[in-house]
Amino acid sequence: MALASLKIVILIVTLLHCYIVSCDAYESEKNLSLTSVASSPLAISELKERWSFCERCLKNNMCKQKEFHQCSSVTIKERNEALSLAVGSANIEAVRFLVEVTQADVNSITGRYNETSLIIAAYYGTAKHREIANYLLSHGADIDAIAKSPIDTALITAIWKNNIKFAKLLLEKGANPLLSGVGLKEGYACKYSIQKKQAEIVPFIPNCCSLIEQNSHWITDVGYFCP
Repeated sequence: MALASLKIVILIVTLLHCYIVSCDAYESEKNLSLTSVASSPLAISELKERWSFCERCLKNNMCKQKEFHQCSSVTIKERNEALSLAVGSANIEAVRFLVEVTQADVNSITGRYNETSLIIAAYYGTAKHREIANYLLSHGADIDAIAKSPIDTALITAIWKNNIKFAKLLLEKGANPLLSGVGLKEGYACKYSIQKKQAEIVPFIPNCCSLIEQNSHWITDVGYFCP
């Protein structure tokens, strides 16, 4: 009888030990990454909670060592990449949170082509991305930032993807149509539009119509949209 009771006690202690160890393991593996939740609007609460947790953790040092390390080496450093992901998925609330609360850099470069968030928005070019572009520009985004070729500027990216409304927005906000990845080139955005047969944007590019009139074969290539 005593042996049976002892076995029960040992079993209970073992189970409690496993439970405690499992809980500790779970806590030590807490995922505090921002990039894994930046794209989905449904995960905005989780994005905010992870950042808030790390702010408290780093400020008060009231967290486990592994959490402190993850907050300082992963969460903080992921702000800019998280912003790029939020922009790409048009997650407007996340974009605002990352810029205003986490202080993500609106001119940071990410990805294989070193794109800025504005260039990423230009690539997609939807109405939501235009809203994001206006927001980024109002918070200091460089409208003429240059990525690696073949992306070049946000303006060239918008023209390349036939995002005409986005390209018009950039031109209205002062984007330089002469700027290329290797410096200023006369008629650069104009010639690029013709090359890509994006005639609809031509009338909105400064001096583009006059260049076309000097090169009549371009009219045959893209049609004539000039007034």
